Amino acid sequence: MENFAGEPELQKLLALAVKDHNVLPLTGRCNLECVFCSHLQNPPGTRAYSFPPLPESLLQDLMTCLDPGHKIIIGESATRLREGEPFTHPRVIDILKQLRSFYPATPFQVTTNGSLFSEEVISALAGLQPLELIVSLNSASGEGRRKVMRDRMPGRAIEGLRLLKEYGLPFHGSVVALPHLTGWDDLRETVGFLEHEKALTVRILLPGFTRISEPASVPPPGTLRKCYRFIEDLRASGVRIPLLAEPPLVTDLDPTVEGIIAGTPAAKAGLAAGDRIISVQKREPLSRVDCYDQLVKGENPAVVFSRGGRAREAIIEKKAGERPGAAFSYDLDPKQVGRVKTFLSGKGQTLMLGSTPALRRWEIAAQKLDLQYLAIGAVASDYFGGSIDCAGLLTVVDYQAYLNGLTNMNQYDLILLPAVSFDYSGHDMAGDHYLSLYTCGVPFKIIG
Repeated sequence: MENFAGEPELQKLLALAVKDHNVLPLTGRCNLECVFCSHLQNPPGTRAYSFPPLPESLLQDLMTCLDPGHKIIIGESATRLREGEPFTHPRVIDILKQLRSFYPATPFQVTTNGSLFSEEVISALAGLQPLELIVSLNSASGEGRRKVMRDRMPGRAIEGLRLLKEYGLPFHGSVVALPHLTGWDDLRETVGFLEHEKALTVRILLPGFTRISEPASVPPPGTLRKCYRFIEDLRASGVRIPLLAEPPLVTDLDPTVEGIIAGTPAAKAGLAAGDRIISVQKREPLSRVDCYDQLVKGENPAVVFSRGGRAREAIIEKKAGERPGAAFSYDLDPKQVGRVKTFLSGKGQTLMLGSTPALRRWEIAAQKLDLQYLAIGAVASDYFGGSIDCAGLLTVVDYQAYLNGLTNMNQYDLILLPAVSFDYSGHDMAGDHYLSLYTCGVPFKIIG
């Protein structure tokens, strides 16, 4: 991790976080040292930047550039900035009040580890709605939070969730699955606790570790597969709260509902986990992402869905733009499919490179849509190493190693690389520019 003091670069990254992601960064500093923290595992020289709490004057300038038509995000990573714990900012409540005065009706999404919860903080947040919290709980036991988050006062987060329910603040639970450290029972009890405290959903994150991670922190082989089975067992045991695995286990593009948030339009329409959406407003969705987008955009959308082998119909009574309350795993954005299709000339092969999980989905899409001129290559993350398998962390070194291993480069007319691997200036996480790639004369494009 590199401490960042280059003010012009910081200003650029802050502006891009606001403009491109609708993220308002408050600070890059955190008060905990989670064993799974990606920023603590970056190889030396990685371009990921920390920054101190930003002054209110700068934050006020940034606020004016946010898009009120989309939710405003606080506490999430954007560009090369390290996401910090927003409640470590000494003026966080005052800043949120100023933000609400700028945007009276825009939803806020705030991600926090919950360690600085208090009744005073939660009471103030309740007066700033519409606002949703994403609480990185990770364990509902004090011992578990101390072990995986090094939280010396774990009771504040645990008691804080009870206060969120008391004050009517909606929140999503987030749990990094480390059963080799906390045990499967702790993971099961944490999900149960979040369900009891009325979390809207629970994200179960399956972490990746790099080549420099502490060996004791790294899950043993096979843990990922066991976690997917564990989630299925929880659903089968009667857990009703939507459980979303990240990364998701995607073997098809069928828009199958992972869960329904209680009290939402989808719940009132009778939809349930396991339903497969056949059509929305008489249109067959390409993927889960496409289905969700159609449901959000539609006013009172009519859906046909399959349950137990039988087709059923329902009207989801909601306003256009309102979230339906049906949770789906992320698979493939149809806008990305459209962009890729524009590069398929029909004269020669186009080679698209990326991470293994993403390209598995593209293999399914290529077969479903008959993208016969598209070749797909999964690139290993040698720079970060370990179990990392994410396009955003692939580097020029990784892409070059893959291309060097090809013996038939001349069969390709074009190479496509995912834009998420590079920053606004074309540099990867190691600081190398994509123009330094050697492709034996085959042109390449960066595609978002």
